[in-house]
Amino acid sequence: MSLGVLSHGVACPGGTGVESLFSAWPRTRVETASGNRAFETAQTDVGAAEYQQWALKPRLRRASALTYFLVEAVSQAVRGLSEAERKETGVVACFFLGCLSYSIRFYREITKDGRRFASPVLFPETVFNSPISHVASTLGIGGPVYSQIGDKSAWVSALRTAECWLRTGSAKQVVVVGAEEFDPHALDAFAAAGWMRSRAFIPGTGAGAVLVGPRQRGRAAISNLSEGYGFATHDEVEDAARECVAELEDECSMMQTATGWAAEREDRLFGDRLLRLSMNPGVEGFAASAAWDVIRACRAVETGEVVGDLIVPVWGLAQQVAAIQVGLGEARCSLA
Repeated sequence: MSLGVLSHGVACPGGTGVESLFSAWPRTRVETASGNRAFETAQTDVGAAEYQQWALKPRLRRASALTYFLVEAVSQAVRGLSEAERKETGVVACFFLGCLSYSIRFYREITKDGRRFASPVLFPETVFNSPISHVASTLGIGGPVYSQIGDKSAWVSALRTAECWLRTGSAKQVVVVGAEEFDPHALDAFAAAGWMRSRAFIPGTGAGAVLVGPRQRGRAAISNLSEGYGFATHDEVEDAARECVAELEDECSMMQTATGWAAEREDRLFGDRLLRLSMNPGVEGFAASAAWDVIRACRAVETGEVVGDLIVPVWGLAQQVAAIQVGLGEARCSLA
C-alpha cells in the first residue's frame, strides 16, 4: 500500500496547528467524578478563540467539545482543497470514548429523573457518528463519512479504510481523524482499569487529522500498516508487538509512543531503536495521540531528522497493537 500524506490538522493542549505539537503542554490537576482522588491531565482549551469561531455556526451551537476539536483539525487538513475537491473527499473518524460528556449528561437524567425527563436535545449528540456528520456538513465534505470505535489502534483501521476508499474510487482523497474529549468520569474508569498508577499515563484531549491521497514527491507517505495483533492480558502484549513489528522493515528507527503500563514493555522490546520525538511523553489521547504521532513522524522524515523510514507503534491499551511505517519515496531504512 502507499498513502501520501498531503496535509495535517491539529487541535491539542498546546494550541492549534502542527507547530503546537512541538511545545510543552500545560497540565491541569482534576478530581475524579467520585471526588476521592485527583490526577494530572492535559486538556485542550475549547474556550480558545480558534474553537469559538465554530460555536457561531447554527448547527454547532449545541455540539460538544469533541465536535469543535474535530472540525478545527479537519478544517486545517482540507484548507487547500477547492469546493469541488471537498465534494470528492471522504472522512474516517475514530474514537475510544468519543461523545463522552453529553452521553454522561443524558444517562444521568435518565437515572436520576426518569426516562420521561431525558432530553431529546442531548440524545443526538451521544451518537458516535454525530460529531463527524457535523464536520462534513460544516466544511462541505461530500464523500463517504464513517466512524470507527476502538482503542488507540482504531487509528490504523481507519487508515486501512481510507486506503480502501482510494483504491475503489469512493473518494479522491480522505481525511483520517482521531479525537477525544474529557469528563471527570473518565478518570474513575481509567483508575479502575489501573492505568492511573503509572506516571507515564496522563489523559489528554483534542484531535489530529491527516489528509491522505496519491503520493507527492518530497512529502511523507504511509508505506505500510500492520494491525490485528490482539491481546487479552498484559502478559500477551509483548508477543503481539513482536509479531506486529515483524511485518515491517526490521532496520527502521521506531518512535517512542507507549503510555501507561505499555511504556515499560515498549522500552524492553525496542529500546535500542526508539526515538523520542514528543516533548509531552505520557500524554494519552488515544486515537488523537495516534494521529499526532503520525504527524510528528511525517515532519521528522520530511526535515531529515530521521534518515529513511520510521515506524510508529500504536499501543492500544485495551485490546490491540498496531504499527505504521512512514517514509519518503523508496528510501531504505537506517537508524538516525
